[in-house]
Amino acid sequence: MKRLDTPVIIIFGITGDLSKRKLLPALHELFRYGILKQGTKIIGISRHQLSQDDVLQIINSSLANKVQDDHAVDLSSAVTALQLNPDNLSDFQRLKSLLESCDSLGACQRLYYMSIPPAAYAPIIKNLSQAGLNTENDRLLLEKPFGYNLESAKSSIDLVSKAFRETQVYRIDHYLAKETAQNLLAFRLHNPIFVPLWNNQHIERVHIRQFESIGIEGRANFYEQTGALRDMIQSHLMQLLALTMMTVPDSMTSSAIHRAKIDFLSSLAVADPKLSIRGQYDGYRQEVNQPNSNVETYVKLQLSSQSKDWQGVQFILEHGKAMHQSIADVNISFKTSHEKRRNSLTFQVQPDETIRLDLLIKEPGLTNNMRHADLKLSYSDVFPNSNKVDAYARVIMDAINGDQSLFASNQEVINNWQILEPLLEAWSDNSHGLIIYPYGSATVQ
Repeated sequence: MKRLDTPVIIIFGITGDLSKRKLLPALHELFRYGILKQGTKIIGISRHQLSQDDVLQIINSSLANKVQDDHAVDLSSAVTALQLNPDNLSDFQRLKSLLESCDSLGACQRLYYMSIPPAAYAPIIKNLSQAGLNTENDRLLLEKPFGYNLESAKSSIDLVSKAFRETQVYRIDHYLAKETAQNLLAFRLHNPIFVPLWNNQHIERVHIRQFESIGIEGRANFYEQTGALRDMIQSHLMQLLALTMMTVPDSMTSSAIHRAKIDFLSSLAVADPKLSIRGQYDGYRQEVNQPNSNVETYVKLQLSSQSKDWQGVQFILEHGKAMHQSIADVNISFKTSHEKRRNSLTFQVQPDETIRLDLLIKEPGLTNNMRHADLKLSYSDVFPNSNKVDAYARVIMDAINGDQSLFASNQEVINNWQILEPLLEAWSDNSHGLIIYPYGSATVQ
């Protein structure tokens, strides 16, 4: 698929929360860095009629204090609105005419960003195809969740595959677009001292966690249908695990990275409900107005690999809402004959992007007392004047460039669901083993 310089970005759901909070600020950032240039067209799709003033108001509210700069003007000039009924093929024909008018040769690269719930994808994807809006210049960007379970994920993949080739489909996992997540591979590739340590002879466990200090924040309908396992574990944390543990390919191409991730995921045994914990923070049932809700807001599970390189290593994934802090990190614990002498390597994804190596050092003075201390690399300290790019800006830029490295492939989605399906089945429609934990907990057990 050839790379084209001037994209047309079509946002389905321009008035939605994701568009306002993430996409429009990311597009503003891409104008600021010169990735998007004058001539870029952004078409905001809505079921309802929007005037240009309505569009400008949406942009201004999403950019907050950035509304007066030149790049906000560039963004405002680029965006036009189009009312479209997802079930009406004739509306897609109007969209096609509008897109063709953007480039007299019909060669504009087109990105269709589905900033809508996945349940609403079907008629849009079908009509894009029937209207001929699925050419080699068209790319489809999809937000998680990628299915509700294994069966629905396969159905979703089948739906998309009938209209678009996999090389045209970009399943977004914005966690992989964060700088520290990207640095996982770069760190392993360019620091050879760690290469011989990346196996079960030296690593005992890998713990990936993502905690949020807030609750569901009014997203009752979404969360009651989703839960913590589907919301964070199945996508973000499984992808981080694969990126951390996969064999670094000789070629860092998108296809090679995906093959390496699939090889690792294929080696994992299915999750054992007996090695998992699920919890729900106290007060959740009142928030969602469901006194008997079994939906989990916390999950901790342990996985294992059948690969000879990783047999015996514990892979722990943990996510919770209403915890004592907001943090996301990957902690790699190295083997030791004495727990107090354990070294660990931590990649912190948020809130501050850092890499820490835990070492034992001698305390100053006349004693030989030893203590743990971090050898710490903070991105903000090492690169104080760097242009930090938002994850969504990176997602859009990579899609423009045709780089699928930081997106989830069909097979990765299927592998993830196959691994986690036993937990869904064990937890379906029952509260057995559900732990009610206090708001602000440090752990759940």
